[in-house]
Amino acid sequence: MRSKIKLVYNSGVKNGISNEFSNLKNKKIQILNTYSIIWVHLAIFFVFVDFLQSGLVEYFNEGNMTFRYFRKDAFLGQFITIILMYLVLLLNKNKRFGIARDLFIITAIINFSVFTLFIDPGKYIEYYFVFVSGMALSIYTKNTIPFMIMILSFVIFLTPYYFYVVYPKDYVDRLLVPAAFCIFLSIYLLVNYFKKLNLNNERLLEIEKDKVLSDKVILENQQRKLKELSEFKSHFFVNLSHEIRTPLTLIQGYASRIDLEDSKEKNHEHIRIINSQAEQIQSIIDNIMDLSKMDTSQFHLNTSWVVLSIFFKKHYANFKGLFESKQIDFQLYNTTQKLALSIDEDLFSKSINNLLNNALKFTPKYGEVTLSIFTAGKNVVIELSDTGIGIPEIDIIRVFDRFYQSKNHITKSQGSGIGLSFTKSIIENHGFSIELESEPNVKTTFKLIIPEEAVQEIDFVKVVEYPCIPELEYSIKKDNIQAESSLINPKILVVDDHEQMRSYVSSVLSEYYVAEAANGKEALELMKNKEFDLIITDYMMPVMDGEAFVNDLKNNGIKIPVLVLTARTDNSGKLNMLRLGIDGYLNKPFLEEELLISVKKALKSFDVINKFDSKLNKEEKQELNKFSNKFNEELKAYISENLTSNNLCVEDIAVHFKISKSTLNRKMKSLLGQTAQQLIMEVRFEKARILKEENPYETQKNIAQSIGITNTTYFFKKMEERFGKCLSQ
Repeated sequence: MRSKIKLVYNSGVKNGISNEFSNLKNKKIQILNTYSIIWVHLAIFFVFVDFLQSGLVEYFNEGNMTFRYFRKDAFLGQFITIILMYLVLLLNKNKRFGIARDLFIITAIINFSVFTLFIDPGKYIEYYFVFVSGMALSIYTKNTIPFMIMILSFVIFLTPYYFYVVYPKDYVDRLLVPAAFCIFLSIYLLVNYFKKLNLNNERLLEIEKDKVLSDKVILENQQRKLKELSEFKSHFFVNLSHEIRTPLTLIQGYASRIDLEDSKEKNHEHIRIINSQAEQIQSIIDNIMDLSKMDTSQFHLNTSWVVLSIFFKKHYANFKGLFESKQIDFQLYNTTQKLALSIDEDLFSKSINNLLNNALKFTPKYGEVTLSIFTAGKNVVIELSDTGIGIPEIDIIRVFDRFYQSKNHITKSQGSGIGLSFTKSIIENHGFSIELESEPNVKTTFKLIIPEEAVQEIDFVKVVEYPCIPELEYSIKKDNIQAESSLINPKILVVDDHEQMRSYVSSVLSEYYVAEAANGKEALELMKNKEFDLIITDYMMPVMDGEAFVNDLKNNGIKIPVLVLTARTDNSGKLNMLRLGIDGYLNKPFLEEELLISVKKALKSFDVINKFDSKLNKEEKQELNKFSNKFNEELKAYISENLTSNNLCVEDIAVHFKISKSTLNRKMKSLLGQTAQQLIMEVRFEKARILKEENPYETQKNIAQSIGITNTTYFFKKMEERFGKCLSQ
């Protein structure tokens, strides 16, 4: 309640200010608004006191309260004043400041005169005229009018003593006119002094402002160049990923099809080398892409609770064979069997992989590598030690810098200089810390320290439920692949600008009828004469890319399942496509088995939908569409109505619609491509944007409170990501 009242008062004080006015004029408008608001409150207070006083006097004198002594003339005078003050505020709102200030001064003079001579004579109301010239000085630019108002105020001040006498003669005789005039003049000169001082400060500020604006132009030019460089870097990374991931897919796909009937051992070695190099390049590209995303405002962690023992057993098993092949003794020690960490499992796994790869690369034959996980106080410590070549002391402070490599015989031909920088970025984005100690050719130790707030103790019995069973997973996948489709001769359209990639995908889908197109535009032309049961499209293509192609399909009401097969791995691109209602999003390089499963799943789902639609008549289909539209409208209306509550959550919406939380999210993903939580945040973003545009001077805290947000800093950080910095400040 207090925040709402504060919001109203702040809005009232800033009523009528505009960016088109000078800073000095906006200040005068704010001062006039403040005077008017204060006077309204004083008038209401005086009416209340008069009303209460008349009732109490009557009660104590006559024993009842009929308020017959209530002064109607005083009430009328205050009521008219309140109306005039609201008129002043209205004039300011309509940018009629000149008329508003004249009305205010005239109202002040008339009000004080009427109360002094007729409503409350003999109550020293005339001394209020002392303040009129000071108020006039603060809202008029030139001093001529305020000085005339001071003279007029002093004359009216003398009226009840000499012209329309309301005081006894001895009161009049005791009034010292020169002394009274000195009071009026002193207040006028004092306010005028501070006014001149403020004007000088305003001029200095304008000079500084011009200087700042000049510097701002220079900074904006520099920022623009830096932005162009940053955009070039991001564009380069995306294109690099696209150009390399496609041949990687072909290498891995055709390597698995090599005929091993002749020179079996030799071909096995070739396959091992091809796959090893493909995986190595894949790792480098993934690290580059993830590192570039960390430099943008769109980066965020997808954290979940991960069991420590299972997480590190998996990494130990993955690297054990590699260390053994190099005859390095690799040991795992873990004393945290009942602990889980709050981490982004994918990114944190990459950071551990980078450290283990470094240990493998820089530790010579017959060396030792030890991975230890233990508690130190309330923290968890992950320590990786190796007996490798180590890092010179001069390089330790720079080893985490991007693209920096310590010079040695290994780095001359290996590495990109991003591994440790990427690892450090991941660790620090989690709120953890990483330390390094190294003695060349003796021992190197990386130590990760996880604070207690990211650690949770778990029931060991529940841990047994988490590990997946590879045999079971394989059997399920195998069953999916071997399952017979109910469709007859499904027709699939493959859209990709890379000819070899189209050929490879077509060969994987050899059991289907497959047509090919080089881009979205070519695909649309092909679809004019042929019907397809499934579309597999690339994201990045010339002429018409995947997003524009899918958008065109949806706008034209073409209901065909779409799988996106792309080298683009950023969340922004993926979300853009998912919001369009695609049926799957696969990254290159992919497993043939993964593609086949996705294809069969999409075809089966589409088959079920077609069978369902075929049973519906035209009226039923229209009714189903109406239901979907009605659901959307009711959902958004409910969120908007409850937006001010900081307790609004997915569970509330599910209860309102009398469905489960999971059913709600499924419906929303189907209709909007968003979860309920994402929609709530999106509605809040839009409302905050509107409030900011309507009142640019409103504080972030007040805006956040008006839309049910308690964590102001986090919300406006996300809003900056959504709309850009200009709307979040």
